[in-house]
Amino acid sequence: MRSNLLKHIRQITLSPELRQSRSLRLSIYVVLSALLYFLFLGNVLPERFNYDVGSVAEKTIKAPTDALDTQVTKRLRDEARKEVGPQFNKDFEVEEKVYQSINIFLDYVKKVAADPAASDKLAAFKALHPPITVSDETLIKLLEQSPDTISSYKKEAARVTQKLYSENITDDNLPNTGSKLDAQLAYSDLDREGRLIVKEFVQPIIRPNMIYDQEATSKKREDAAQSTMPVQINKGEIIVKQGERIDEEKLSKLEDLKLLSKRPNYRMYFGFAGCILLWMLCFASYLEMTRHKLARNNLLLLCGSIIVLLTALGIKTITLFLPLGFPNIGYLTPIAMGTMLITILFDMQLGIMLSFLFALLTGVAFDLAFQYVFASFIGGLVGAFAVSRVKHRLVIMRAGFLIAGINLVTISAMQALTSSTGSELTQYLQSLLYGIINGVFSAVVTIGVLPFLESTFGILTPISLLELSNPNHPLLKKLLMEAPGTYHHSLIVGNLAEAAAERVGADALICRVGAYFHDVGKMKRPLFFIENQMSKDNPHDKIAPTLSHLIITSHVRDGLEMQEEARLPKPIRDICEQHHGTTILWYFYNKALEQDKSGSISPDDFRYPGPKPQSKEAAIVMLCDAVEAAVRAMNRPTPNRIESVIHKIVKDRLNDGQLDECNLTLKDLDKVSDAFLRTLNGVYHARIEYPELPKSN
Repeated sequence: MRSNLLKHIRQITLSPELRQSRSLRLSIYVVLSALLYFLFLGNVLPERFNYDVGSVAEKTIKAPTDALDTQVTKRLRDEARKEVGPQFNKDFEVEEKVYQSINIFLDYVKKVAADPAASDKLAAFKALHPPITVSDETLIKLLEQSPDTISSYKKEAARVTQKLYSENITDDNLPNTGSKLDAQLAYSDLDREGRLIVKEFVQPIIRPNMIYDQEATSKKREDAAQSTMPVQINKGEIIVKQGERIDEEKLSKLEDLKLLSKRPNYRMYFGFAGCILLWMLCFASYLEMTRHKLARNNLLLLCGSIIVLLTALGIKTITLFLPLGFPNIGYLTPIAMGTMLITILFDMQLGIMLSFLFALLTGVAFDLAFQYVFASFIGGLVGAFAVSRVKHRLVIMRAGFLIAGINLVTISAMQALTSSTGSELTQYLQSLLYGIINGVFSAVVTIGVLPFLESTFGILTPISLLELSNPNHPLLKKLLMEAPGTYHHSLIVGNLAEAAAERVGADALICRVGAYFHDVGKMKRPLFFIENQMSKDNPHDKIAPTLSHLIITSHVRDGLEMQEEARLPKPIRDICEQHHGTTILWYFYNKALEQDKSGSISPDDFRYPGPKPQSKEAAIVMLCDAVEAAVRAMNRPTPNRIESVIHKIVKDRLNDGQLDECNLTLKDLDKVSDAFLRTLNGVYHARIEYPELPKSN
């Protein structure tokens, strides 16, 4: 599996089209987004259950978030509505009409009773169409009464009517009118017959004076319902305990919390997809705006994405321990591992940015638990700062201990905020242990993963470069033993290249290490190179110039093979391959011209195969190599002569087009020349010849 992965990665490495492909870049972002989405989706979506009323809970269920308790809230609001009685509007005209009807009725009685011409008084009364209807028996009795008695009836009727309407009459209490009349007439001065007569003509005419208002009643009941505070299900509240039977109320709470598997919660799916999209937009936008080299190089982008994914997997792995009952396990989230890898392989600013984004992922994984988000963010920042100028792998381990120490402070602060009573001492100590493990584990994983990422993606870090520059490196030790002259030449070229690179903003460490290894191919035939010839015998004097050309130029190919066998990084191999460009071996070309007067020999026949330098670093090593060799060949190097040689070599390389494919400017070349001059003047300064002291007795 690993070999297949390396094969695909090498295809991206070797193919410029794939390395710069926009579609591949977009694919990396899309795949990373999808992996993050599905990795943390389970942390966002709560666990769902298939329960009904009467089911027995298989486990204790707590509310994963706050939610409205709809059933209890509905019950309380219904009760509030019921407590609001019906609303009425008082009709003052009803009472007045009742009085009028009674007066008209009794006036008709008086009129008919006093009319001597009315032989059939009952028929005559009915012909008047009185407003009140009573039985014929009662009507006959009324018509037989004297005017004074009828007046007393009218007075008593007015009194009891006023009493009835003083308490208001509705449709609901209208049936109670008869009993209320009896109660009021009990206090009357009328005899029993008179009371019955009054009751009979008053009761039929009584109408409700309170008219039911449907709209006002509904509004007041709804206002009462809305004023009832909704009941909240609080996060962490136990909904049902393991083994309990689920009733309607518990089932309703599970529905409110969307913990039942009856229908998917699409809102959560789309909401989390939006969060991941925003996260990825922040990541990609930051790279596009501030890290063009990383954003436009799919190989580097793939490396960064793998680190992001590894960190996300670390966060996800920690969350798997939550159901097992490990309190405060979130303090183990290894964000510092990701930020240290990013800082070492790329730069500190990107590591700081990702510490923030990783902290957001921690919040997603641990239900926005602030203490974990804050602690992981601080740990990530410290990790980025601690390895920002790393020179060897021991510094990473020291950074791990520093992270562990800072974690102790951060965790203590978080525990103080969330309370730290004596009963929680064990959890507090456990949290501190998590913080220590976090720092040390992050450092160990970083040290273990870093070489794989360096070799797989061809990324040179200061750590690997300094390790390569160690004189005890097998290839350098072999060079010292088999080609000592070349070894010392390479050391001087390394110093020259480092000084020049610092002046023009190139990678000084790559220049120095590249210079150390640029001539290792000379070990195959060391005596064919003048710096290794200890005697005056020169093997080139005995062979044809064309063969000498092949031997000299082959040291580039031989060196490249040796470096590939030693698994040196590609930037170092590139310097070896490009440090002569397509320059001409003028010495052997002129020698060939002397031997062949036909003129059939072309300078191009004596060129190095190339390619020309493709980077600042390779171009600087090319110039250093030529300048150092030329100055070393001088009999008496002086500052003026050294300066003249430097300018001549730089001018020749420029005119020959050797610097056309690198991004060194003319201003850069002036700075490089000045750096050469300063360094070489320090190496070849004039020395005082000390006289020999006479021997004393």
